Amino acid sequence: MPRGKKQCPNCNSLQAVRALCCSECSTEFKKKTTLKKEVSFFKERKEFIKRMLNDGKSSNYKLDMMTATKIFKSFNNDIDFLSKVKPPFNLNGSIKYFLTKEGQDYLRKKKLEFEYKPKNSEKIVDHSEKVGDDVMTSRKRTLRDFLNDE
Repeated sequence: MPRGKKQCPNCNSLQAVRALCCSECSTEFKKKTTLKKEVSFFKERKEFIKRMLNDGKSSNYKLDMMTATKIFKSFNNDIDFLSKVKPPFNLNGSIKYFLTKEGQDYLRKKKLEFEYKPKNSEKIVDHSEKVGDDVMTSRKRTLRDFLNDE
């Protein structure tokens, strides 16, 4: 096949690569569909690892990236939440803790705390009406008045 040409499936004639249909038999060519590459969130995963290790170095960076990828997938790539969560204690060299049951429970708990929105209950108080009685007490002016009252 010559370069820059494609062959018509019906009449086997050569056509230009960008042609939408065959010039001889009018057969329409199918467009090639490109598969969209899944967003990798590389920068966010790298920042996640860095934050979880308190700006320390990872002992096994490849393993930590795979762990971060699993965490991101389990939380549907929720960048808002995953960019704010902090570890419960200092992690030494790896974020594998988050693959354990305790680590997953911790992240789920933090996700619920992150998404919690309290009920908006407004209590309206009318300050124009007087509530309660006035209390009138006389103040002692001098030390002598105070001592004489006893």
